[in-house]
Amino acid sequence: MKRRTLLLGAAAGALAGCASVPTSGPVTQVSADPGRINPGVEIAPAPPGRDATPSEVVEGFLHAMASWQPGYRLARAYLTPAADAEWNPDAGVRIYAEGNPVVATDDSAVLSAPVVGTLDHLGSYRQSSGEIDHDFGLVTDADGQWRIDHPPEGLIVSEYLFTSAFTRVVVYFFAPGQQWLVPDPRYFPRGSYALEGAVRSVVSTPTAWLAPGLDPASPVVGLDSVRVDTDGVAQVVLRRTGPDLSDAERRALAVRLVWTLRPFENVAAVEVGWAGQSPWQVEGQGRLVAVDAFADADPQDRQTSRQLFAVVAGRVVRLVEVPGGLEAIETAPGLDAVAYAAVRPDALAAAGVNADRSQLLVAPMTQPGAEPVASAIGLRRPHYARQGELWFVDDRGAVGAVLPDGRTVAVTVTGSAEGRVGALRVAPDGVRIAFVMDGPGGGTVALGVIVRAEDEVRVEGVRALSVTESELTQRTVRDVGWRSADTLCVLVADGRTTTVMSVAQDGSVLAPIGPTGEDGLVELAVAPGVPALARSTEGELLRYNADFRWSAQQSSASSVFYPG
Repeated sequence: MKRRTLLLGAAAGALAGCASVPTSGPVTQVSADPGRINPGVEIAPAPPGRDATPSEVVEGFLHAMASWQPGYRLARAYLTPAADAEWNPDAGVRIYAEGNPVVATDDSAVLSAPVVGTLDHLGSYRQSSGEIDHDFGLVTDADGQWRIDHPPEGLIVSEYLFTSAFTRVVVYFFAPGQQWLVPDPRYFPRGSYALEGAVRSVVSTPTAWLAPGLDPASPVVGLDSVRVDTDGVAQVVLRRTGPDLSDAERRALAVRLVWTLRPFENVAAVEVGWAGQSPWQVEGQGRLVAVDAFADADPQDRQTSRQLFAVVAGRVVRLVEVPGGLEAIETAPGLDAVAYAAVRPDALAAAGVNADRSQLLVAPMTQPGAEPVASAIGLRRPHYARQGELWFVDDRGAVGAVLPDGRTVAVTVTGSAEGRVGALRVAPDGVRIAFVMDGPGGGTVALGVIVRAEDEVRVEGVRALSVTESELTQRTVRDVGWRSADTLCVLVADGRTTTVMSVAQDGSVLAPIGPTGEDGLVELAVAPGVPALARSTEGELLRYNADFRWSAQQSSASSVFYPG
């Protein structure tokens, strides 16, 4: 069965809440890092034409499903009264592969196509490999006009209509402790509903996949209305669903609203309050909260060092760009014969795996001496999380973590992804984690959610992300890293060449970014806000400058990495 690569600016879906929400509407095609959001305008679909053929009726219905209107009234115009009464457009969305037209006869119309993705009732995207094989059950009405008597469950939308009719919005929830945010991408109809969908998601619940790793204290409230005035103020009016919120809870909700709405081009500030009452005075901000407020809630730690480090001849070094190449400055003198290393985000300590890969040691960056913290057979590359843990994995795929208090714990990994953990990278917020899963067919990439309890750390909901466009282009994953708060860089090999792909955390964006013609890339150094690097088996470093534009720098590094 053929699979397609989706390049989605976004997609939409029904939203959470007491009332059902649209599962379809408009979107733009964008990169994996969407930047500013222009919600655009709704696309007005056409009603059924007089004496339309069965093919024209079904095609009109498919276009109407991709354009949100209240109640999907124009889409319903293509249905018989009985079908209209039974059809539930809020049951979810299936996105099907392009190039699969409706097959129509004089009195029937059937759509058969691979499904490349789905949206749940919250608007959360998932990759899919299912099939649509749907007969629309065309009949003539009393006026002799063809109408659909067997609509699909929910909505079905082609890739093209999906990318042109939905927009991607990153909704934010707090990590445990409410110090910083975690992204939870959703997809909403382009036009006026995009803003409403975003706000409704903020005041509702996170996706079930992400929820176990989040702060459980976020209150759920109702949305009465949201509008943007001529001054660019998003006026959010809420309904109580329980007790009044404390000042701290109001501020936390304002933080999440500001971060979710700041990409909207027409929003400059946010005010929020209960229906029938004056807007809240948000602690430290007042009534109007600018969209650039609360910078310290960034999912990407702005205090993290962005220096480049490497392992050269068994030593940890800092790589500095100088005229003519790279200069290696030795650091962490206590680590003098290591195979792999990691540097703490504040660049004050380093961890190293010794030469025979049996011990993990931690050492200060400027002083001699090192302390062993874990032992295993075949230790691989370690990684620091924002919460202070030092993560590691061994050749058996066993995952462990050294906690900030010095205890070393085994990490339980559960989920649907198959294979053995071969490499790991914790997301900038420390709540999500990316794995390379080694298996008989090669490496795949998978994502899980980190759950921290008093005496344990575990990873739940580990699920695979496909990075292949079709069965004819199989790709093996070699390495992974976090390009931004919700986007991965994935190093893949196809049997002939190796390249890097930009992949959204939900798999809705798969975009090769180069380099081209390389066949020996084996490792990535990736972090938000700095250029990605790919290392070859010979130690050559390729630096990302722009899509398919990489520059080569010679080195003798056996491993290269940014802090984290």
